[in-house]
Amino acid sequence: MAELPLFVFLILLPIACGISIVALVLWARLSADPDQAVHSLVSRAGGQTIFLFDGEDLVDCTPPARRIMEDLAKGGSDLQRLLRGLNRRFGGLPEAARIAETRFEGVYLPFERSDTLRLRFQSWDGFLQVMLSEAEEAGEGFGDRLIETNDPQSELSTLRALSDEAPFLMWQTDADGTVEWGNEAYLEAVAGEDQRSEAAAPEWPPRALFAHAKPRETDPKQPIRLIANDGNQTTKGLSFDIRTVKREGKFLHYGVSAEASVKAETAQREFVQTLTKTFAHLAIGMVIFDRDRKLVLFNPALLDLMSLPVEFLSASPSLYSFLDRLREERLIAEPRNYKAWRKHILDLEAKAADGSYCETWALPGGTTFRVTGRPHPDGAIAFLFEDISAEISLTRRFNAEIELGHAALDAMDEAVAIVSPTGLVSLTNKAYATLWDCVPDEGLIAKRLRQVIEQWREASIDEDGHWDALLEAIESRSGKGTWQSDVRLADGRVLTCRTQRLAGGAALIGFRTSAPLFSVVADLAARRKAARDTDHALDRKVAS
Repeated sequence: MAELPLFVFLILLPIACGISIVALVLWARLSADPDQAVHSLVSRAGGQTIFLFDGEDLVDCTPPARRIMEDLAKGGSDLQRLLRGLNRRFGGLPEAARIAETRFEGVYLPFERSDTLRLRFQSWDGFLQVMLSEAEEAGEGFGDRLIETNDPQSELSTLRALSDEAPFLMWQTDADGTVEWGNEAYLEAVAGEDQRSEAAAPEWPPRALFAHAKPRETDPKQPIRLIANDGNQTTKGLSFDIRTVKREGKFLHYGVSAEASVKAETAQREFVQTLTKTFAHLAIGMVIFDRDRKLVLFNPALLDLMSLPVEFLSASPSLYSFLDRLREERLIAEPRNYKAWRKHILDLEAKAADGSYCETWALPGGTTFRVTGRPHPDGAIAFLFEDISAEISLTRRFNAEIELGHAALDAMDEAVAIVSPTGLVSLTNKAYATLWDCVPDEGLIAKRLRQVIEQWREASIDEDGHWDALLEAIESRSGKGTWQSDVRLADGRVLTCRTQRLAGGAALIGFRTSAPLFSVVADLAARRKAARDTDHALDRKVAS
C-alpha cells in the first residue's frame, strides 16, 4: 500500500511540471505585452489608415499611416503632429491634450464636399484610435446623421428666398435663348411691378430682356455689357454687366446694373472733350499720360509743334514709345549713347511725377523747346511743350547788343559809370576800374550811387562840395541833369567830372584826368632848359 502512492506521485509529477511550464509561458507572454489585444486591432486593419496612440505617443500604426507620419513636419508630440496635418484638410479639430485626457469619439468631414474621406476618433482606457477611411467604409457616422436631419423642402425654400431677394437679375435660358426661369428681380424688370397682380397670371415664358448672351471664349468669367432692349420703362435702355455660365446645356445669367459705371465713363468722356476744346486754343503743346503711362489726351498745338502723325497719337502709345518717336524724328535733346538716353528717360518720368522737371531742348534744326513735366491726379503726368525759339533768339540778340555796348564803353578813354533810374550804378567800363582802382567785375554788381560817391569822396580832396553837387544833379528830376566840375584827387591829379541825362531816366557820369601840377611845371622847366641848351649850342657854332 505504501508503494502505490509513490507510483502515483511519480506519474503526477511530470504532469504537474508540464502544466506549470505552460502556465509560466502563458504568464510570461501576457506580462510582456499587456496591450496585445489592442495591437491586434491594428494587425487586423489590413490596408486601412489607422493610428494607435497611448496618450499623445504613437504606439502602433498600419503601413499607410506610418508613411503619413514620416511625411509630417517635426515638432511636438506624435498626436500634435498628426492633428496639425489633418487640420489642413478637415479643420475644427480639438487640441491634442483634450483628446488624450478625456474619452473622445467623433467623425469629421473634410472641407470639400466632393472629398469622400472621413476621419474617426475612438478612445478607451487611455488609448486612442484614429482612422481615415472612405465614406462607404465609415459606417453610420456624422455625415449620415447630418443628411438624415436635413429637410430638403427647407433647403429648397432657402434657395428660392436667396434668388428672389437677390438685388440683381438672375435667369436661365435654353440653347435657343428661351427664358426658362427668372428670379423676382428679373420678372419685375420684364413686366414692371405696377403691372403684376395676384389675380393675373404672369406671362410665361417671360420675354428676354437682352440678346442671347453666351460666355466669352477667351475669358468666360469676364462680364459682357448689354443694354436692355425690352421690359418696363424703368429698365428699358439701361446697361447691365452680364456674366453667363454654361451648365448641362443651359445658360445661367447674372446681370448687375452698370448705370453707375456708364455715367462715370460718360462724365469722364465729356470732361476729356471739354479739356480738349479748352486746350485746343493754346499755343503750348500738351500731352497727358495716365497712371499706366498711356497717352490719353493731346491738343492740336502738339501736332503743329511736333508734326507727328495723328494716327500715332490716337493709338494711345506709351510714354516710352512717344519719346522714342520724338527721338527718331530728331525732336528731342538726347545724349550721345542709347544707355544714357534710357537713363535720361527714367529721370524724366520720375521728375515729371513729382513736378520738378523743366528743361530746354535745343534741337538740331535751330528750334528750341521748353519742356515742363507736371503731375496729375491718379498718378497721371502731363508734359507741356513750348516753342521758345523766338524768345531765345531775342535773348541772344539782346545779350549780343549788351556785350557790344559794353565793349564800346571799354574802348573809351573816358571813365564812365551808368546810373539807372532807381539810383543804382549798374554799368562801368575798364577806364573806370583803372581810375578808381576796383576789380572790373565789380562794375557788373549794382551799387547805390550814394555808396559809390562816398568811395569817390575818400579818394579825392573835396573842399568845395563837388560830389554833393554831382549827386543833386543826378537825382534832380526838374533840370536837364547836366553838370561839370573839376575835382582834385589825393595824388594831385585834376579830375574833370560831368553828368549827362540818358533816355528812360538813366544818367551817365564821365571822368577825365589831367596830369598833376608838379608834373606840368617840371615838364615846362625841362622844355625851357632844352631850348636854352639849343641856343647856346648854336651860338658856339656861329662863333667858331
